[in-house]
Amino acid sequence: MKYKSLTLQDIETIRPFYRMIQSQTCDFTVGGMFMWRDFYKMEYAIEDCTFFSRLRDQNDNIYYNIPISEDIHAAIRRLIAREEKPLRFCTVPERYLPAFLNCGSDTVISEHADYFDYLYCAADLVLLKGKKYNGQRNLISQFKRSVDAWSFEMIDSNSINRVKDFFYNTYLPFSKEGLFEQEENKKVIEVLDNFDTYGMLGGYLIADGKIVGFSINEIVGDTLYTHIEKADRQYKGAYQMLVNQAAITFAVDEVSFINREEDMGDLGLRTSKKSYHPIELLKKYTIEVE
Repeated sequence: MKYKSLTLQDIETIRPFYRMIQSQTCDFTVGGMFMWRDFYKMEYAIEDCTFFSRLRDQNDNIYYNIPISEDIHAAIRRLIAREEKPLRFCTVPERYLPAFLNCGSDTVISEHADYFDYLYCAADLVLLKGKKYNGQRNLISQFKRSVDAWSFEMIDSNSINRVKDFFYNTYLPFSKEGLFEQEENKKVIEVLDNFDTYGMLGGYLIADGKIVGFSINEIVGDTLYTHIEKADRQYKGAYQMLVNQAAITFAVDEVSFINREEDMGDLGLRTSKKSYHPIELLKKYTIEVE
């Protein structure tokens, strides 16, 4: 099977496959895969109506994603049978573990809590009801009291340059400088430069006439995925406003859940994501087939 590099031009070819997978993990979305395609040197192949993909870690070890087709369990078994061993898989959703346990080969399965996705009931983030959301409501009230006027607007062709200006001039000068952060920042710019190609839903927060934050999201099935969320920390409560306003604006119609992705082991992110009371942590596994 011949693999080729994943490029932006492949988005519309691959997007339909994401609707086949019975998992709400962020790795099987346009944002989750294409934003990290360069960092992980992602490659793909399509054969017999099945989407195969693989990537490389920082040590150049090859890892496969689970193949996606109408029968994913059968596709997993087929891939294991044809590839040389050992064969490594990453970000395997929990519901597909049985395909590996019954594949006839020795397997080593590891779970990594740093990469579990935080899944929320959409209505919870829209309404923020009850004592458990007192902190979020208080910060939202502080934000509203601190400005004369605010609004949450949709990102479109008329506003996207203003959002870029905010990211370049307000957010970037204070961003972290780790490898992951640098790659994410590059891809934020790429998404904004190719907004229609990515097919995202975005909104930006305005306070007293200037942009103070923005959120970029994607809907697959009944789940809203928040891929990018950036705010000016000088505005207390700006992040809480973004979470709430994005949920109100985009979690409509068939959307029942919101995936706010993993915390990557960052304790600050972990505390923040837990404070919104996820209904489930979506487990992912690394598997080595001998």
